[in-house]
Amino acid sequence: MVTQLQPFPDRRRRLIILGVLLVPILLSYKIGFLWRGMACIVPLVFTGTFRESQIVKERFRTQFFFAWIPFRKQSCDLRAVVSLRAKHEEDKYGCLTLVLFGPFQWVFGKVFDQIIPAIGGPLELWVETAKGRELMAWNGHSQELFEQNLAILEARTGAPIRTV
Repeated sequence: MVTQLQPFPDRRRRLIILGVLLVPILLSYKIGFLWRGMACIVPLVFTGTFRESQIVKERFRTQFFFAWIPFRKQSCDLRAVVSLRAKHEEDKYGCLTLVLFGPFQWVFGKVFDQIIPAIGGPLELWVETAKGRELMAWNGHSQELFEQNLAILEARTGAPIRTV
């Protein structure tokens, strides 16, 4: 039985969006090949950065993708999970960021947290194992998805919840 933490990325939809974003760049004839290649980076990062977390039989598995490049898969046995850590960060882009780096850094921090929640977001769920390993299970902005995924992990692992 496979249980997926939500939202599980729909790769087909992401590839369609990537294609729509790349068509105008690749068909543009007024800019050189090098500039077209560089312009393709942003759509690749926006559509290809996500985390897939799922429970397959008695194992928790998670994998992070950045610009469609898969990072190393991480997994652990559900029986080895000793706790679930629920983390809530208030606002990473506060007044200090505004003063030090100006309004653009503050605005872009907020925008990128919304566009690519797999990189940012104030809500995080971590799985901690008996060996001391910590695996990020989920992060984002939605309180509803946070609670839903926490309930899934709690039901499947039986581990206590620690809040940070």
